[in-house]
Parts: sequence; C-alpha cells; structure tokens
Amino acid sequence: MDHAALKKLWEEREDAFLKLLRIPSCYDAATVSEEMPYGAPVAEAFRYMKEICAEAGFAIREYDHRVFFASYGTGPRIDIASHLDVVEPGGGWTHDPFGAVKENGRIYGRGAQDMKSGAWASFLALKAFMDSGITPRREFRLVYGTDEERTMEDMRCYVRHAGLPVFAFSPDCEFPLYLGEKGAIMWTLSGKYSGEIRSLDAGVQCNVISPSAKAVLRDGTELSFAGRAAHASRPEEGENATVKLLAALCDRLPEDALIARLYAFFADPYGERAGIANRHPVMGKLTMNLGILKITEDGRLTAQIDVRYPADVRSEEIFRVFKEAFPELSPAMPYDDPPTLTDAEDPHIGALMQAYRGVTGEACDLRVSGGVSYAKVLGNCVTFGPVPDNAAKLAHQRDESIAVEDCIRALEIYYESIVRMNALEGE
Repeated sequence: MDHAALKKLWEEREDAFLKLLRIPSCYDAATVSEEMPYGAPVAEAFRYMKEICAEAGFAIREYDHRVFFASYGTGPRIDIASHLDVVEPGGGWTHDPFGAVKENGRIYGRGAQDMKSGAWASFLALKAFMDSGITPRREFRLVYGTDEERTMEDMRCYVRHAGLPVFAFSPDCEFPLYLGEKGAIMWTLSGKYSGEIRSLDAGVQCNVISPSAKAVLRDGTELSFAGRAAHASRPEEGENATVKLLAALCDRLPEDALIARLYAFFADPYGERAGIANRHPVMGKLTMNLGILKITEDGRLTAQIDVRYPADVRSEEIFRVFKEAFPELSPAMPYDDPPTLTDAEDPHIGALMQAYRGVTGEACDLRVSGGVSYAKVLGNCVTFGPVPDNAAKLAHQRDESIAVEDCIRALEIYYESIVRMNALEGE
C-alpha cells in the first residue's frame, strides 16, 4: 500500500483510536478481581482492543485475562508487542488527560506516546498487510498486554503459555531502532518513622519523576511542592518534587537523621551522592528515581525507587548500598530485569532498518534505551518507534501528545517492516 492508502486508513479509523485513548487504563487496586487482574479501567481497554482485532478478522487467543494475541498467517512467528495500560496522569495538564483532544494536528492524552499510538499503528499495519493480498510466509502476532508499567507479569504469562517468538519488536519507544535496554530495578523501603512529620504523600508511580509532594508536620505546618513529571529513565526532562520537599524538611527538621539521609541519597538522580554512579560507553549513565515516598499518621514509612543500570553494574551491589544507607528500614527488590542487547546482524533487524530508510529517507541508527519494555521478556526483541527522533519525548509527562502525521508515518514504517520481514528467507 502507498502513502495515500495508509493515510486514508488512519483517517478512517482515527475515531476508534481516540476512543481507546479515552479509556483511563491505569492500574486500579480497588477493582482487581480474577477476571480483572489489573482493575476495571485496564480490563475495559483490554476488552475494547480485543473486540477491535476480532472485528478486523484476526484469530484471537487470550491468557488469564492478562494478555491476548491477534494473529495472521502461518510460519515462523514474529510478535509485535504492545501494552494497553498507562501511568497515572498526575496534575498540571492543560488538556483532559483522558479527553483525547485533537488540536493543531496533535492528539493529547495519557498514552498518546506511551504507547497506545504504537499499539494502534501496528494494528492498522497488520490489517493493511492482511488486506493487501500478499501471501503470508510468517505468523504475525499483535500481542497486547496490560501491566507493562508495573511488573510485566502479563507478558511473562504470555511467554509461559506461548513460548518465545523467532523475533519481536515493540512500538514502545522512539525511532529509529533500539537494540537493547539498561537493566531495571524497582526497590522498596519500609519501616517505622517516629520524627516530627505527621504525614507525607509524594509521587504517583515508581517509574515517574514525582510531580507533587506534600507533608504535614506535627505542629500543623504544611509543606507542598510541585515538580515536573517525566519518565524515570530521563531525569534531565523532569523535576522531582519529592527531592524538593526533602530539602525543605532538612531545613525545618535538622535533627531528623532519616530525612537527611533520604535527601542525601536521592538528591542526585545519577547516584553520585549515593555512591552507585556508573557511566557505560554504550548504555550511558545509571539513573535513580525516588518515585513514591509516604509517611502515614500511624508512623509507617514506605518508598518505591526506580533504578536503570548499565551492563557493567550488578544489582546485588546496589542492594548492598541501599541496606547500608538505611539500616532501620527494610529494603526489598520485587523487580529486577538485567540489561538486554539484541544481535545487530539478525536479518529481521535489517528488514526494520530498510523499512525505516525507505519510508523516511533517513539513516536508521542503532541505539540502546534507558527505558524498559516487553523486550525484557520476549528475548530476541527490539523497540522501534513510534515517536520520531526529533520530536518532544512526552511519555509520563503532563500534556502527553503526538502529532497525527507522526502516527501515519509510524503506520507506514510498520507496514513496510511487515512486508520486508515476510519476504525474508528461512527461519
């Protein structure tokens, strides 16, 4: 299909995409059940996308209400893996985060970049391929998960049932092409607090730079700070409100040793002051984000920390540093995924690169990401778009948005990628 046909396809199905964006598919513990393992809003997005794929004529199969795939063709299996869950919107938006407002050629909404646009563009690309009349020589699967932003247990569930594909890509990053990812850890700290803070509530999610933080002291004083949300792997794009609050508390409560250590440890997002800094020649710097910090009125302190680490760092060593820094708190590591790197000589990589160059006329550089995607679970998997290299990266930020023309370009690249991978010889 040419540009005009794919552009028309996007335009015909854009309203259905906006409907997907309007589903507030954040994890909701209050509505979790066996049939809705991540809560009602996520389940709604899951049902909606499954119905869309079934109506398009794909074969559908789901596993444990957590993940489903929509397939076309037979032969060596290629997965295109997307997630339907999104992070909490946070505050400071000038557009309704779940309004899917279209304005000046852009679509605004939580998930516009991360990653419902990629999920939708890849769906349309495989639909276009199915309708093209080209004989499929591969089995292409659109895989849709629902808990990527927290644990990725949804995709592990999929792999347990379905096994690993020959190759996979996830439209969950930016162009051109990312061969690998840093390692990712989620740490938790918990314990008793007996100082002069009555309550503290800061942050929205572990992998989001804290956009707001508030504390109430026992004398009734209230302290409140605003920050700027961004993805935890890109601290230079955000401003951590929790760190600002901790700095103010250090001034107000100079005798509070725990608060002083929390501030000292987390003030630098690259781990310099914590003693865990590292810079890899390919993967770049280690990053660390104090995503959530809470103190309840009954004196319970909890924290969630996101760390992205390069290939020459051991998570066990970071764990040791955390334990030594906070001996009165109990650390835990509920999530640890090591760094990944896909073989650049894989012929599927060559097909994606050719597709990108053919559509854009630009060189397809190979990079490594600080983000975390389903590539951590799917083995021979890369991340590929949908956000252009020169566009603002707004994942996890307020007023997240994407240009319509960028969505159409991603659709063209994914369609051409499928055509080229389908033409590969052998396994």
